[in-house]
Amino acid sequence: MRLISLESAAKNLCLQHQDIFVPTTIGLEVLRQQLRFDQRSTVFIHPVKFHDLKLDLGNDLGELPVRVYFPHHLRPGEKIPTIFYIHGGQFVNGGIFSHDKMVREIVYRSHAAVIFPCYALAPEKKAPFQLQQLQQCFLRLPELTAKTPLSLERLMLAGDDVGGGMAISLALTLAQTAQLPIYKLLLFYPVVNASFETESYLQYAGGYDLTREEMKWCWQQYLQTDEQRNDWHYSPLLASFELLKKLPETLILTAEADPVRDEAEALARKLRDAGGKVAELRLQGIIHDFVTKNQLDKTNACRLAMNIAVDWLKKRSKQV
Repeated sequence: MRLISLESAAKNLCLQHQDIFVPTTIGLEVLRQQLRFDQRSTVFIHPVKFHDLKLDLGNDLGELPVRVYFPHHLRPGEKIPTIFYIHGGQFVNGGIFSHDKMVREIVYRSHAAVIFPCYALAPEKKAPFQLQQLQQCFLRLPELTAKTPLSLERLMLAGDDVGGGMAISLALTLAQTAQLPIYKLLLFYPVVNASFETESYLQYAGGYDLTREEMKWCWQQYLQTDEQRNDWHYSPLLASFELLKKLPETLILTAEADPVRDEAEALARKLRDAGGKVAELRLQGIIHDFVTKNQLDKTNACRLAMNIAVDWLKKRSKQV
């Protein structure tokens, strides 16, 4: 298969990852090991502080590991914005090890704190377990941030891949209760619909690292029933206009050679038509996970996306 015009680092990664995915338990372990191996590649790490904790969410939801990142050199009494970040990994993968370099850059450059929950992965836990963990963690932010420099006055929500979809679902759920209002929503190539028939799913079905068959299999590991595919809690692209108009100001960044590109761009259009404040930007010559993969950190697409994201996070909305 002849790849479209890609940045050289993206092309090399695609060629290295050909035929890695096998839809079995063994294949899942290979995916997880491959990501850990990839993220050991050399990359610049921004200096920030962090501390790890575990939230007891009760017998049903168990313990939730959480990392809190914050900048060095805070002034006495200074309060900084808080970003609640939900990581991607196609429901079955990812965590601090895969997102550390990207989260550190956001913290360092935006001078904000990041709350990073490590929700349970599928298939060990099925939906709605992950969303329930995230919601309970989010609702405990006043407790987590008490007596710290973290401010909830400018509380932002962000995510990539399936974490982007979960971020939208969480924001929509919270909007109905008016709890802890969110004033900005940042999404990197979000997965927002359990459907695989878009033009981008067909055009980039294979050969571009993330494949159509891999995404289909990962959705199967996450959902308990076929009916959940048509539920906006799991496929937020299907949420009504009335619901979507409740979302805060939103920025969506997508990759050209990405199976999930079209659903993310469809979400931007639907948000706009619902009357929401949204901007969307597609980066050419790049693939899925381009802001998280260490090998892609120096690509033009990653550098531009991070510049845009950081500047957008730092800029105050008019209503705040």
